[in-house]
Amino acid sequence: MDAVRRLATLGRAARESARIKVRQPLLRAVCVAPGVDQRLLTELVPLLAAELNVRRVDFATSTDALVTLKAKPNFKSLGKRFGKHTPMAADAIAAFTSDELRAFETGQALAVTVDGETHELTHDDLEVLKSASGQLLVQEAAGFVTAIDPTITQELRLEGVARDLISRVQRMRKEAGLAVSDRIRLAIAGDADVHAAVSRHAEWIRNEVLATDLLDDSSIFNDCLIEQAVDLDGVQARIALTRME
Repeated sequence: MDAVRRLATLGRAARESARIKVRQPLLRAVCVAPGVDQRLLTELVPLLAAELNVRRVDFATSTDALVTLKAKPNFKSLGKRFGKHTPMAADAIAAFTSDELRAFETGQALAVTVDGETHELTHDDLEVLKSASGQLLVQEAAGFVTAIDPTITQELRLEGVARDLISRVQRMRKEAGLAVSDRIRLAIAGDADVHAAVSRHAEWIRNEVLATDLLDDSSIFNDCLIEQAVDLDGVQARIALTRME
C-alpha cells in the first residue's frame, strides 16, 4: 500500500507538470516499484488506476525504457584536475551513455582518459540530468517511477467532460439544499463537446446525480430550482435542475 501511495503521488505530479487535471481520464501509466512483490502490486492495480484515473497500469522492472540520462560536466571542478585538458574531459563526460550514468549513480566507478591519463570521476565533476523517453510524463523519487501517457483521444476527452458535468451538478445539488437521496430532473445544453459527452454518457450521468430525466438540448426549465452557465476548461455548458416531487 505504501508503494501504491508513492506511485500515485508521482503520477499526480506528472499530471500537474503538464497541467492535466485529475478528472481527465488517461489511457495508461507505467510504474516502477523497486523491491516490491509484483504479486502484491497486481492485486492493488485497480486502486492505483482509480487514483491516477487511467484505464491501464503497466509495470516495468527498471527505469531504463522510461528515463534518459545525460551528463552535464562541471567545468569548475574539472578545471582543478584537468587544467588545459578540461574541454576534452568535458566532451568525454558528455558522451557517457544512460547505462554508464545509471551505474555511476549506484556507486560504480566512472573514469575518463585524457592525454594518456585516466582519472576517476566524482559526483562534483558532473551532474546527471534526467528526461522522459518519448512522450511520457515521468516523475521519479527514490527509485520509484510513474510515467503517464498524456495522449487525450476524443473518447477520453468526452469522458473528462462528462466527469466535469457530474462534479458541477453535484455541487449545484448542494447549493440548492437538496438531500442526498432527492431525485432530480436535469437539463444540460452547451457546445458540441457537451452534447457529445451527454449523448455518450447519459446513463452514467443520470446514475451519478440521481436524475430521472436528462434533457440534452436547449430546453431549460422555467421553474428550475437552480441554473448555471459554466466554463469547464474552455467547454461551455448551461445546466439546470429541479427536484422531482
